[in-house]
Amino acid sequence: MPFTLSRRQIAAFLAPKQANRLMLFEIALFTFGIISLGAWSNPNDPFMVELPFPWLWLAPTLLGLRYGTLAAFGSIGLIAGSWSLWDLLSQNITPFPAHFFMGGLILSLIAGEFADVWIVRLKRVREANAYLNERLESLTRRHYLLKLSHERLEQDMLTKPMTLRDSIMHIREIMVTGLQDPSALPHANAVMHLLAQTCQLEVAALYPVNQGKINPKACATIGTPQAIDANDALLSYALEKNELSHLQTESLQNAESHYLVVAPLIATNQQCLGVLVVERMPFLSLNQETLQFLGVLLGYYADNVKLIPLAMKILRDNPTCPIEFASELLRLERVQRESGLPSSITAFVISDSPHRQDIFAEMVRQRRQMDINWDIRLSDRDIIITMMPLHGDAAVTGYLLRSQKWLKEMFNAPSFSDAKVTPYTALVNERPAADLLNNLLERCLVKQHS
Repeated sequence: MPFTLSRRQIAAFLAPKQANRLMLFEIALFTFGIISLGAWSNPNDPFMVELPFPWLWLAPTLLGLRYGTLAAFGSIGLIAGSWSLWDLLSQNITPFPAHFFMGGLILSLIAGEFADVWIVRLKRVREANAYLNERLESLTRRHYLLKLSHERLEQDMLTKPMTLRDSIMHIREIMVTGLQDPSALPHANAVMHLLAQTCQLEVAALYPVNQGKINPKACATIGTPQAIDANDALLSYALEKNELSHLQTESLQNAESHYLVVAPLIATNQQCLGVLVVERMPFLSLNQETLQFLGVLLGYYADNVKLIPLAMKILRDNPTCPIEFASELLRLERVQRESGLPSSITAFVISDSPHRQDIFAEMVRQRRQMDINWDIRLSDRDIIITMMPLHGDAAVTGYLLRSQKWLKEMFNAPSFSDAKVTPYTALVNERPAADLLNNLLERCLVKQHS
């Protein structure tokens, strides 16, 4: 197979990326090579001074174009040294060709300087390309991770078609219409189907509990569950501890049970209203995330069942407060206390402003799907109190920034003070909900400190 060189290989040879260890060898080889050729062709004129064309300077010129000014200087230095040595050994009486050497020096330096400029430019281009290649590689990896994440989300959408917020909102819609339902667990069938959809329950039943005793007649079922076994170890443990239990619970490692998961419905007042017994569900769905999801939804539903008695203190202190707002605050208080999921309340006080009505209407329209508003209209100001379920400080900060942005765009008000709007925030924590709301209203100057 014949030896061939590609254009890229030839270019890489003629214009190396940087000076290498062979540079000194090439300087000596080219310089002494062309001097040797001159001595072979004309021993009396090895430097080809008397020829019509200065062939001698091809060596430093090419070296200068290849490596830059430093290589050209090196070659010229060798030529000058060789001339001195030849002049000494041959006892040459020819005067030193100053113009010959000066012209060659200038030519070589011009070639070297030209090469230096382009070497610097090429170095910058290579560095830029190296950086872009790194960015491209990074973006490629991120794209791959994004693709995997998208595939994971698609799988999650099949197994969990509803998010926690969507599920809570659905329960809220169900229960708002069933507050006057006299049954022990109102709208149990609708809630049971929601749990089956979100937590992949295949066979399960929901039983009412009255004064610690289970009603053996299920009020809602999924699949065809067996008759409840009141003496089951997992069931007894869950009712005793008032907490969600499953087969992998540490205290029940050696216990035998017919059930996979047993989750009591514990209301805010720690009263057990019912118990969910799961007999069958997919193995992959039996994980900590799903169990936490199930516990939050059941607690939220239990709070709704005992909604009116628990909300009476808030309603007595604030008769104009919507019952939905009061109940939501109590539920979120319980969720934060037991699950650690944060929630927030924001209040915008709109004082006497030329755009007061417009700002108020726009803030009402800006309400997000999960948020609950409580509007207070006074003679000297308007107040919008917004409940932000499952949102912490970061979400509140983003909400305030977005509000400030559209105030600037719509009303040319760079800040809240320019728009005559005063924001207040409160984080739902272990503090009683009634006290938290009263403190926020005091800050909004709706009621006096008692």
